Amino acid sequence: MKKDLPKGFPYLLASLTAISPFAVDAYLPAIVSISEHYQTALSHIELTLTLYLIGLSLGQLIGGPLSDRYGRKIMINVGLVTYIVFSLLIAFAPSVEQFWIYRFMQAVGGGFAIVNMGAIIRDNFTGQKSAQMLSFVAMIMMIAPLIAPAVGAIILEYFSWEYIFLFLASYAFLVLFWIQLLPETSPKTKEQNPFQDYYKVLSNPIAFFLAMGAAFAMSGMFVFITKSSFIYMDYYTLDKNLFTLFFAMNVAMLMFFNRLNMFLLNYFDRKQLVFAGMLTQIVSALFLSLNSNFNDATLFFSILFLMGFVGSLGMIFGNTISLVLEIFPKFSATANAVIGVLGFATSSIMGSIAAKLLPQGSLLS
Repeated sequence: MKKDLPKGFPYLLASLTAISPFAVDAYLPAIVSISEHYQTALSHIELTLTLYLIGLSLGQLIGGPLSDRYGRKIMINVGLVTYIVFSLLIAFAPSVEQFWIYRFMQAVGGGFAIVNMGAIIRDNFTGQKSAQMLSFVAMIMMIAPLIAPAVGAIILEYFSWEYIFLFLASYAFLVLFWIQLLPETSPKTKEQNPFQDYYKVLSNPIAFFLAMGAAFAMSGMFVFITKSSFIYMDYYTLDKNLFTLFFAMNVAMLMFFNRLNMFLLNYFDRKQLVFAGMLTQIVSALFLSLNSNFNDATLFFSILFLMGFVGSLGMIFGNTISLVLEIFPKFSATANAVIGVLGFATSSIMGSIAAKLLPQGSLLS
C-alpha cells in the first residue's frame, strides 16, 4: 500500500460507486409522474435513461485518461460538483428538453467520479488484496441498482418526484465532503497518450476477454432486473409481498457470494475464482432455460437457479476488474473506463433485448 488511507476507506469508495446506480434506478418509480408533470409521452421520459447511460460512458472515457494524467481527487471533485449541480437543475427543469440536457450532464459528472474507483484501489493494492477490496466495492455497485427503485418509491410515497433528484444531490454532496479525506494516489503519467492507452487495453487479448466476461456477467443482472417482475408476478402469479421476498433473496445471495469470494481469495487464485463464478452463472442459466420441463417444481428451481445466476456475480466482477487493472498499472483509470463502458453498453443492449422478448412485468406496467 502506497499511502495512508482514511478510516473506512472501502466504504468511502463504495459510497462513491453507488452514486450512478442510484441515479439510474432511483427515479424509475417516478417516470409516470414526471411524464404527467411535463405533459409529454412516457417514451420522452424513458429516453432520459438512455441519455444517462450515454453520458456516463462519455464521462468515463474522458475522465479516465484525465485522472491518470492530472490526479484522482481533482477528477472526482469535478465530477461530483457537476453531478450535484445538474441534479439540482433537473429538479427545477421547466421543460422536458432541459430535463434531457441536465440528465445527460449529470451522467457525465457521474462518469468522471466513478471511473476512479478501481484505479484508486489499484494505486494502493495489488494481487489478492486488490481483488478483495474490489469485490467489496463491486458488491455495493451491484446491490445499489437492486435497492434504488425502492428508495425512489419511498420518496415518491411522501414527496413529489423532484425530491428524488434533491436526494441524489444531497447524497453526492455528502460523498464530496467525505472524499476530501482521500490522499492523492495517481501516478500522473502526463506523457501518456490516451488514444494509445485505449488501444493498448482493447488490443490486449487477456484484458479484453476479462472485460467482456465481466460485461456479459453484469448484463445478466440487468436482464434479471428488467424481467424479475414478469417472472415472479406474471408468470408465477405471486403477490407483491412474495415478489419482494424472492427479490431480496437474490440480493442476499449476491452478498453471500461476495463474502465467500473474499474468503476464498486467501486460498485460491483470482483466475480460478473467476472461472468458478462464470461456470456457476452458465450452469444456472442452462438449468433456467430447461426449467419448463420441471412441472410442479418449476418455481422452486427458478428461485434456486436465479439466486445462483445473480449471486455468481460476487465471484466474477471484483476479480476480473482486479486482473485487468493489474495489467495496466500506469493508466489504470483508463483501463477502468474501458471496463465500465463495455459493461454498461453490453448491459443496455441485453436489457433492451430482454425487454422486447417478453411483456414488461406487473410492477412496470
